[in-house]
Amino acid sequence: MATPTALQGIAMPWRTCNQCIRRHYLLSRGTARQQPRLHLSTTSPVRSPPASSSPSNPLRASRARTTEKEVAGAQRSILLSASGIAACAIAMYGVIKLDLFGLEQSKQSQSTPTAQQAADPLTTSNKTQLDGPQGFPSSPSLISLQGQDPGAEQVATGTSSVPFFPATIRLPKLLDSPAIPLQANDEIQLSTSTEKPADEEEYQLLGLGIRTVSFLRIQVYVVGMYVAKSDISELQRRLVRTAVNPPSVPSGAAGETAEVITNPVGATSATSLVSTERDRLRQLLLDSSEQGDLVWDAILREGGLRTAFRIVPVRNTDFTHMRDAFVRGITARAQKYNAVRQEYVDEAFGAAVKTFKALFGGGNTKNVPKGNTVLLVRNSRGQLDALFQTEVPDKPARYMGRVADERVSRLVWMNYLAGKNVSSEAARESVVDGIMAVVERPVGTVVQKVV
Repeated sequence: MATPTALQGIAMPWRTCNQCIRRHYLLSRGTARQQPRLHLSTTSPVRSPPASSSPSNPLRASRARTTEKEVAGAQRSILLSASGIAACAIAMYGVIKLDLFGLEQSKQSQSTPTAQQAADPLTTSNKTQLDGPQGFPSSPSLISLQGQDPGAEQVATGTSSVPFFPATIRLPKLLDSPAIPLQANDEIQLSTSTEKPADEEEYQLLGLGIRTVSFLRIQVYVVGMYVAKSDISELQRRLVRTAVNPPSVPSGAAGETAEVITNPVGATSATSLVSTERDRLRQLLLDSSEQGDLVWDAILREGGLRTAFRIVPVRNTDFTHMRDAFVRGITARAQKYNAVRQEYVDEAFGAAVKTFKALFGGGNTKNVPKGNTVLLVRNSRGQLDALFQTEVPDKPARYMGRVADERVSRLVWMNYLAGKNVSSEAARESVVDGIMAVVERPVGTVVQKVV
């Protein structure tokens, strides 16, 4: 017997079979409902638009309205920009035409020479003059120090105890005499007026720094190196000559450096150095090896260059401490150089060192209060003169004495400028930076104004 779920050999659920039989029965009697279509047709629109509406796409209509607004906004921006440009141009023309800032008046005042400029045609303000011959009448500032304002009369030292150093100092010309008519403790009146006396020489500051001791870097004094303005050309020649023919280190010695002039063609007639050559020369002057010692020895050994060191203590001291420090430096360098060339072994040098010690005997006073000045002057023959000046205005300086042997002053100077252990590294770097401004000018010229 067949199962209820089997019909014509096809197995299907009984409920499905029953629904199929019922549908055929109803169709045969004409009472069946029309079944909805199970598929979608695109022959007729899903929604018929109202008769009053436009057949256009609403999205496209909205986009058209937005584009019109953007165009109108862009046109307004262009109009405002053009109006602003025109207004600015009119305002600029009005400011220039009405001379609201007085530019025309300043030009007229500059073009009209003053009484002093009329008397001295070299100082007319409508001309830019960078170089002038030696002995320029106005004796302007020659060298610009690091951080120094052009034309400044004082230079900041970096310590509150001695805040400033003068950019120029004046020293008596009699210090350059072979036999000075002065005795120890004689007074020398140094002028403080703006006019340069005929019997005084003006010295220009090259660089300065602070002398410190111990690992605590305790400040002892401020030291600055000066050069006679009329000897600037000689300093130029020596620096250029040293760059062209640097002194050579003995064969087999360490510390040799490359030559400053890399192109030998025309080097023998060089009158100034370019930037790369100045950089190499600066490295040579700061060299802590034997090469640096030889360079400074060659610059200082020859006569004709007047220089001075100005020393101002930042704390109370005495001449004994200063003397011992100088003598230690002289002795150490003499022993170092004697191992190479036996230059400081004769009795004359020993007697000169004793004379140098006697300079710092103190005379009537052995103390050096804070703010007082000790001047060590090296004349054109290398003779060393020492002066002591108090901080009391218009009080004469006291002459301390002279050491005639050039070797003593050269060793004292090299104690600040040459070698590895200098008295003040900051002072040496500042001095080298100052003289680098000299070698960039042709030999035999003096800078009128450094900006």
